[in-house]
Amino acid sequence: MRRTSAAIAVSTALFALLVAGCSSDDKATDATSATSAAASPAAQPNGAAVPDSAKAGMFVVSYRSAFPKLADGRSDAQVADIFTGTCKDIKDGKAEDAVVQGIVERTKSGPATATKEEAQAIYTTAKYLC
Repeated sequence: MRRTSAAIAVSTALFALLVAGCSSDDKATDATSATSAAASPAAQPNGAAVPDSAKAGMFVVSYRSAFPKLADGRSDAQVADIFTGTCKDIKDGKAEDAVVQGIVERTKSGPATATKEEAQAIYTTAKYLC
């Protein structure tokens, strides 16, 4: 039951953020092109794409609301690093179980470590956003 509640909380937070991020503002084309360029993923030296900051921000908000014990004591940058590392693992084609185990390992550096069920919910959210 706890896993379902966490998944529902994550889904609700993501939906709210996605709806809030959608707008039909007709700004000048210069502003639109600048925003598009800023939102495109940056390439790392090894050629892997880094998720954009908007997606990382959505992940941070959903992570904090769904997993307050895991988020406690972690900065936004540390939570975003969990997302970035998870996205890299997913894009590298790692098996789901390996990615979930990687999430457990990444959360060991903080005050609380994710359970396998929490890591699975984090994986599902990250996979959707990557």
